[in-house]
Amino acid sequence: MRSRFLLFSALLGALLAGPATAQSLATRQALDTLRAAYHLPALAAAIIQPAAIGYLGGGVRHNDQPEEIALNDYFHLGSESKGVTSLLAGKLVEGGKIKWKSKLVDVVPELKDKVRPEYADITLDRLLSHRAGIQPYITGVEHKVLPKLTGTVSERRLQFAAFVLQQPPVSPAKGRTYAYSNAGYVLAALMLERASGSSWEQQVATAFGELKLRYLIGFPNRHDEHQPWGHRMQATGGGDSVLAPLGPASRYQGYDYMAPAMELSMPLPDFARLVQLHLQGLLGQDNYLKSSTYQTIHFGKPSYAYGWVVAGSAS
Repeated sequence: MRSRFLLFSALLGALLAGPATAQSLATRQALDTLRAAYHLPALAAAIIQPAAIGYLGGGVRHNDQPEEIALNDYFHLGSESKGVTSLLAGKLVEGGKIKWKSKLVDVVPELKDKVRPEYADITLDRLLSHRAGIQPYITGVEHKVLPKLTGTVSERRLQFAAFVLQQPPVSPAKGRTYAYSNAGYVLAALMLERASGSSWEQQVATAFGELKLRYLIGFPNRHDEHQPWGHRMQATGGGDSVLAPLGPASRYQGYDYMAPAMELSMPLPDFARLVQLHLQGLLGQDNYLKSSTYQTIHFGKPSYAYGWVVAGSAS
């Protein structure tokens, strides 16, 4: 699904107030060059240090109008939502509500008789690190064969899990140690819901309320059409393609039960602050989580740990 859409969303913002430095101007020029070269509606970056955050960037909210992005606009995070789900998992592990090695069928026992034998022993850490062999669910085609899901979003996650766990497992591609799966994060979120007694949505609200971070679930322009829009590649008929904006009423809707894998939106300052907490934790500082938990989240597995790629790894 996300591979078919270019949702230029997470790292967008405006220049901080204050005198520009040569470094900031050079960075701004580099971003503008990239934005022009790839015909992006907007492009920006957060420069994150343990005690400071800076922002650079520019562009428009969608490429068929001149309205410029603003620092506090909400942008779709896509798969960065997985890092938030892993943050919630770390909090529950610290609180003794669940373990990294907890088995799915132990935490959600009604699935025990509905899983293929290959999935009988999958654990929270394997789901969060894409090592459970779960089908990927990265295209809309996979969702078209699902049975009708009903009830609350948590009930639909359970129904989704029962279906997915009857599908054959997948193996990592040659040379890789994990097989990327959006569906695996839905199963992990289901475990967190059972362990906490709260829906994934309620857990995000609690965590981000404590951290004073703003967020939305779903595409920002579904909440306010003046927020940034996603874009997709669209063929022009002459062998070329252009970026076409996805308006609030576009056919592409997203799937709310998949939110733990892909559906959070945040303003850049809030997302940057969240990343800063991770940076501080990796440097030895306890904050929302213990430093040791951040180490596990980022480096608990090679190549891809819990919601985060391990930098410098090719597999």
